[in-house]
Amino acid sequence: MNFKLKLLPLALCIMLTLGLSSCNRYNTLYGTRQITKNPDTLALKKRIAQIKSISPTVFEAGTFTGKSTPTIKYRLLQPQQKKADLQKYPLVIVFHGSGATGTDNINQLGVLAKLWADPAIQQQYPAYVLAPQFPTRSSNYVLDSGRNVLKSIPQPCLKTALELIDSLKRTLNIDEKRIYVIGFSMGASSVINSLSSRPELFAAGVSISGIPEFSNVKALANIPIWLMHGKLDTENPGDSDQQFYKEVNYQNKTRFWEFEGTAHNDIISIPILGEEIPKWLFKHQKK
Repeated sequence: MNFKLKLLPLALCIMLTLGLSSCNRYNTLYGTRQITKNPDTLALKKRIAQIKSISPTVFEAGTFTGKSTPTIKYRLLQPQQKKADLQKYPLVIVFHGSGATGTDNINQLGVLAKLWADPAIQQQYPAYVLAPQFPTRSSNYVLDSGRNVLKSIPQPCLKTALELIDSLKRTLNIDEKRIYVIGFSMGASSVINSLSSRPELFAAGVSISGIPEFSNVKALANIPIWLMHGKLDTENPGDSDQQFYKEVNYQNKTRFWEFEGTAHNDIISIPILGEEIPKWLFKHQKK
């Protein structure tokens, strides 16, 4: 065999390791994985800058007043590859962290939301993308004395967001079997709160650096959930997610990735900035 051909598989593996994935990193839907911290490479910085540069105007601005209080503002991304008026598309809800709390209807459009507006992502994973902005905290934390870890308590504005989702289901061509929810920090906590409150609504969820709740573990065990947490996270300690994983994983529908050497705000990484989240979410739909 030609020597250059022998080196080709190794070269491809190295490229993937430095780029979108490692050769073996993303091969399971569920279970645990220890992720080595990604290097702060020029390519990674370029990718972050590219996503941040996406204009907020590609998301339509709206305001919603439901039965609950308070009124919330939101941004909505329409599928950019609509094939027909009757075509149904998934709905992805992105919950922001506490730093984006407010009413400017801009700050909630962080990297996790704008990722879905990337042309390559929208072409392969066309979807409606909803990014509500909470005027106050959507989730608060208290100690679960029985488990000796923090747990998340949903706040009123999260109920308003769930009412907004119900409203959009009546007005948009949403595939109700493919409604997904993702979030970071406080938003990740609200992901678990939402799944717990309305388990029939969602096909899957992704929680990044959040605090879970434990009041509806039996229902949550039947929903595909991907947990991500930095092992150096002191703002939202990872022991809550570890306990949560122990309690819900018996149905083998939970994925838990822990990032070595990674603090709370440093978890923006290749799995978040590539197609791994859309790819994982779109593998799931309600029966």
